[in-house]
Amino acid sequence: YEYQIADGSEIDRTFGGYPVNAIKRTFVSEWVEGMSKVGKKPSTVRHAFFVVRMVLAQAVADGRLAENPCDHVRLPSERSANGGTPGVVDDPDQFLTAAQVSALIEATPWPYNVMVHLAAWSGLRAAELAGLQVRDVELPAVAINPNAAPKPGLLRVERTVMVINGVLSYDTPKTKGSRRRVPLTPATVGILRDYLAAHPRGDEPGAPLFPASVLVAAKPTGKRATDANGRRIVPKAEEVLAALSVADAEERLTLDWSVPLRHPSFYKAVYRPAVLRANRLDLGVKLPPALKFHALRHTYASLCVAAGISPLEIARFMGHAKVTTTLTVYAHLFEDDHTDAMAALGAMGTTPRQADNVVPIRR
Repeated sequence: YEYQIADGSEIDRTFGGYPVNAIKRTFVSEWVEGMSKVGKKPSTVRHAFFVVRMVLAQAVADGRLAENPCDHVRLPSERSANGGTPGVVDDPDQFLTAAQVSALIEATPWPYNVMVHLAAWSGLRAAELAGLQVRDVELPAVAINPNAAPKPGLLRVERTVMVINGVLSYDTPKTKGSRRRVPLTPATVGILRDYLAAHPRGDEPGAPLFPASVLVAAKPTGKRATDANGRRIVPKAEEVLAALSVADAEERLTLDWSVPLRHPSFYKAVYRPAVLRANRLDLGVKLPPALKFHALRHTYASLCVAAGISPLEIARFMGHAKVTTTLTVYAHLFEDDHTDAMAALGAMGTTPRQADNVVPIRR
């Protein structure tokens, strides 16, 4: 029982053996407290709790429970220990420039370079990218008039991919606002058009947009890496893969186009080596060595702000339920010296000059 509480993020391990009518409010409270005691982040605790609450709410709706045991359970505050605002992202390493994004894409083997591009230029979450199917890409017809303004393509976010007991399965998006259509830049439209043409199942609407992959073991060289004292060196897997060229990294991947992408495998075998490889290739920019994949979503937000897109539109594109979430998480991106705004406001308070043939209207 203590182990189940301590490992409370394993929802099934904690509640799977209990009939719903045996789950009491005290048990839920102890589970929440147990997660906090072992160092789980408040956001992790709250997310796990909300999943359980939704399941039990359905039990109430089905008449299996008279009330939800999760009601009135006290949750940990999302305010950080150092007094910062929860959820606010102001770490410069979480935001890439367009040039840094290009370097990362160049260092990533196909077809995942397309996914990295999409992550940075559409802002989709990792699970949303894994859940994309061919049908979710809406590309405009090729314009006959080359001078005509290109129409934006769209990505439909309809599902995510989850790993439950080691099995991949499709799930609904994170929130109601997460089900959305995201407009695409002309460059992204062109990249996706070429990608679908090369996609082995590009004419099947229900096919995964990005495939699963298995890393092929390297051929043994018969040599052991040693240091200056002759002691054996065992480098990390990501460092070994980062030392490969992009072409060699691509050859090490066996793609399965019938199965959705498994993000943890992609992250270890493709993404992390690509980050290190981009720095090794010296592509003119440097990436933060510890760069996380979710930073590409933050990057999209910063690029949108730099492009002058309104917070309300950014919130819709990113699937935030409320624009206040966008304004809070990326508060510092919207800060400026307000010179233009104050000049415009001040101009409204000045007495307008009137031409000689204009008679002012008085009450």
